[in-house]
Amino acid sequence: MNEPIYRLRSTGQYTKLVLLLFFFLFIVVSLYLDPYSEGFFPPLIFALGGILVAYVFFYQPHVLLTRDGITAANWFFDRSVSWKDYDQLDMRYGMYIMSEGGHSDAVSSYPGTGGIAKGREQLSPSSPLAKTQKQEKYIRIHESGQYNHTASQKEASSLINRMAKEFARDATYAPRTKTIQPIRVAILLIGASLIALGLTGTVNG
Repeated sequence: MNEPIYRLRSTGQYTKLVLLLFFFLFIVVSLYLDPYSEGFFPPLIFALGGILVAYVFFYQPHVLLTRDGITAANWFFDRSVSWKDYDQLDMRYGMYIMSEGGHSDAVSSYPGTGGIAKGREQLSPSSPLAKTQKQEKYIRIHESGQYNHTASQKEASSLINRMAKEFARDATYAPRTKTIQPIRVAILLIGASLIALGLTGTVNG
């Protein structure tokens, strides 16, 4: 990959990750306190499986930007588009990469704000339910190096469009690709198996 390299994740990912981990923690404590549980071993197995599942769905997804193009690293597939084929971002229902030929590729790390958030944006600023306007940060484009950012949808789209404009002329052309990531699939299957094993151990106990 040609530098600069940017990896972008949304703040919503971390919020969902923390909430899911708290949910798994609640289940683990419940299993441990269950009088029919076989001690701490089944809850520990369940917790490990939960961490793996949370990793695949809420931490791993990201947007990868290089001098040559953009890649949506989703749950199980990566979608890569060269800057030469990149057209624009469709932000109406999340984030979609629009490219030559009318192709549209979803970005899992930016799934959209949802109907509730959209409704809050329409409320008067004086309303206690109105969405507060936070200051957006400007992510600079560097000539080299690797950078990890937690960025809002607007911050991410700004960087993506600026990089497309700056690097499209000299970017190395590559056809749009869809690549399955077997390691992520394996991690999810292992996680789901550990969750089932932890629950089974508790039930059998």
